[in-house]
Amino acid sequence: MRQNQVIFICIDGADRDLIFQWANADLLPTFKDLLRKGAFGFTEDPPGINGCHWPTFFSGVSPVTHGRYWSQQIQPGTYEIGPTQFEWEPFWNVLSRAGRKIALIDPPEARISENLNGIQISEKYNPKPNEPAIQTYPSSLRAEIEAKFGKDAIGSPRFCGRDLTEIQEFCQSLTRSIDKKKRLSSYFLNQKDWDLFITSFRESHWVGHQCWHLHDPNHPEDDQNVVNVIGNPIQDIYIKIDAAIGELLQQVSSEATVFVFASTSMEPNYTGVHLLDQILLRLENPQTANQNEGINNALNYLKKYKFLRQLKKSILKPIQKGKGKKKQWSDNLSPRKCFQVPISEAFGGIRVNLVGREPQGRIQPGQEYEAFCEDLCKELLALVNVETGEPLIRNIIKSNEIYRGYRPIGYPDLLFEWNRNAPITSVYSDRIGNVKKVYWDSRTGDHKSGGLFFGLGLEIKPGRIEKSSSIVDFAPTIASLLEVELPQTDGKSLAEALFPEASLR
Repeated sequence: MRQNQVIFICIDGADRDLIFQWANADLLPTFKDLLRKGAFGFTEDPPGINGCHWPTFFSGVSPVTHGRYWSQQIQPGTYEIGPTQFEWEPFWNVLSRAGRKIALIDPPEARISENLNGIQISEKYNPKPNEPAIQTYPSSLRAEIEAKFGKDAIGSPRFCGRDLTEIQEFCQSLTRSIDKKKRLSSYFLNQKDWDLFITSFRESHWVGHQCWHLHDPNHPEDDQNVVNVIGNPIQDIYIKIDAAIGELLQQVSSEATVFVFASTSMEPNYTGVHLLDQILLRLENPQTANQNEGINNALNYLKKYKFLRQLKKSILKPIQKGKGKKKQWSDNLSPRKCFQVPISEAFGGIRVNLVGREPQGRIQPGQEYEAFCEDLCKELLALVNVETGEPLIRNIIKSNEIYRGYRPIGYPDLLFEWNRNAPITSVYSDRIGNVKKVYWDSRTGDHKSGGLFFGLGLEIKPGRIEKSSSIVDFAPTIASLLEVELPQTDGKSLAEALFPEASLR
């Protein structure tokens, strides 16, 4: 069923529970209207992985197929952790070659597509002074954008401090960013009869990371003095994004098919990633003493002093980076039976030092590997958060059981979800004793699995789509609506769920 036009609006890192809550409270009238007039459904992320969300979206294949689970992965044949390039082709390139006209307004984490039948505009992350803030295709498009909208036509801050003035400036910058993206999107939406038009609002992402403590009164860093002055920044940014989307939708033809996609949700940034390496060392040698326990206890006490967090961010991190501290993931891993690999704050990742795979493997494949993993899972599940008495880990995934077939060389063997009901600063089990360490991070909110999407169109049946969808389903859905077949996809088109009456015909 050929559609005249597909409009896809991304809202990065917007929590689906808050969208429902505030829409029903009449704070988000656009979302409330979408709930009434359109179809809506939940999306789920690949199990144990939420660090490759957007690459999985625009490739239309699972992390197992495209090979990326995090921006930093173990390098083949080494113990080094380094940047991982994403090579899989985005689905809009296939549509472009099939003659479809494409407009891409800052699709998250997507590189510029050359030879596109259309346009692409992407924000540069942290450009150097006097360097253009955006990249475009064609390259000549940048001059047109700068002439009409200025050199900062798009761009939003990603970090802020903890004092009132910094948060106020951060929120004001996010508000300006939403308005800039709305004006830029509106301008190009009206220019041509695009087959596919994609735009994104990422401000919900940044405010969720930086200001969750001002939304959640139970957060240990809740600051009512700031809240009393500026209110709830997350709610304010959601309201502004809702209004911007509402204005854009007024420009869209009634014959178009519209998707509004709120990606991974948010929750407090409680994690055990800072404790995992010490836990694994203790499990290999339970007699290992925590040499820094006194220091860590002091840091736990000092964490309440916010200026120390800012000092660490502005002074200590650059010094550590200059000294090569960023390579700490790969220090002294060869003698160990297993080790931590970076994956995200929401999940933990463990790599077994396997003979024949790692340069100096310790564990034999087959029976020894399976027995080792079973014992490790048992010990991990025995860990408790000392502050709450609850299990430290919600569930453990053996990646070779979930991600069958070919797995890229850098994948963790075990993936597990932290129990994020409370901060994690001290953990205990009979085998390892008590391990304490503070987690210092500027982000008070972090992603959790689960998104929300809306579909709106003449033949789309309003109401909830009962079965959850995968993020890999959007690429084949858009391609099928534009009558283009993707050469490879791990997803399934949602057309039948969105257009049940048309599928019966």
